[in-house]
Amino acid sequence: MLSTRRSVCHFTWLLFLAPALAMLSSGAEDTSRQTRAKDPLFLTATNGSANYLAIVNTRTGELNYVATGGVGNATGNAGGVAVSDRMAAVVNFGSSTVTVFVRRGDTLSPMQTIKTASQPVSVTFGHDHLVVLGLTTAESFAVNGNNVAGTADGTVNLTRSDNSAAQIVAFEGGVVYSEKSGSVALLDLATNGIGSGLTGPNRTVELPAAPNNDTPFGMVARGRNVYLTIAHSDREALISNGKIVSVASSGQAYKDSAGNFLHAPCWNTLWGHFLYSADSPGHQLIRYLVSNSNVFYDKPGVARFGGSPTDLTADGNVLGVIDGGNGNSTVSLFDIDSEGELTLRFAVPVPAPINGAAIIR
Repeated sequence: MLSTRRSVCHFTWLLFLAPALAMLSSGAEDTSRQTRAKDPLFLTATNGSANYLAIVNTRTGELNYVATGGVGNATGNAGGVAVSDRMAAVVNFGSSTVTVFVRRGDTLSPMQTIKTASQPVSVTFGHDHLVVLGLTTAESFAVNGNNVAGTADGTVNLTRSDNSAAQIVAFEGGVVYSEKSGSVALLDLATNGIGSGLTGPNRTVELPAAPNNDTPFGMVARGRNVYLTIAHSDREALISNGKIVSVASSGQAYKDSAGNFLHAPCWNTLWGHFLYSADSPGHQLIRYLVSNSNVFYDKPGVARFGGSPTDLTADGNVLGVIDGGNGNSTVSLFDIDSEGELTLRFAVPVPAPINGAAIIR
């Protein structure tokens, strides 16, 4: 009887323990799935006649595509993809729309498509708005959670409106945009949600005197500071309070005897006190040191590429770069160490003229 009683108790304990173990196992699996789902994802757009959001898992290198429902074909710009929390926006230049996505696990789902006043080249999130730079206009769309208003609450004509629009970024004082023909301008963007929206007038930033003002291109912002490339003059500039307060150059020849570009800082991203600029003609990244009052040329060739790097972004300890653009493109992901040095994690080929660079968590 004693042996039987022990056996029954042991069996009863197992009956109690089995569901608990199953729950623990299920919880462990759920936790594991959640951990995998939190892998940062690098985003770019295939930019073809049928545009797709290309999604690269930064841990595994897995590549997936989700249709935007629009037409790509944007060129000569940065910021074609932007993220805010779990939301992403992608420009569809050829169809004059922007597609808004929301992250779901290891992919993103298209949520809505917004019509724009002119063909969009660059997008940014800030001040509870999605802001779109088109060829001739800048527009703001209010953001509420994961929803973006379908109608603009502010539209401003660009200073030059000559189809040379390059990039728009949000900063603490509003937004700033560049036109490659030679204009950089600031716009106000209200933040209180009451009567908010993008408003003019355009407040132009005075560029350096010729020949050091040729082709303002890429920008990145932190707080009230904006870092701007003046690409074809080999200049990296710091804009503070609407004025350029510091300029750095390589101090080396940036054109050969025939006038061809040897190197040019084109598009920017920040990581701590390091600024990385994509040098398209030089097939490399250039590194600068930055503060709230200065920018200094630091080091060329911190990474080199087989193609022309055209956009880049950094998040956490990962820096992502796209290069190519002629139909045979590459996404390269690098680890950044404390000294600002880059180590290639992996490179993923994408058979498309990709455009835009962002990382979503």
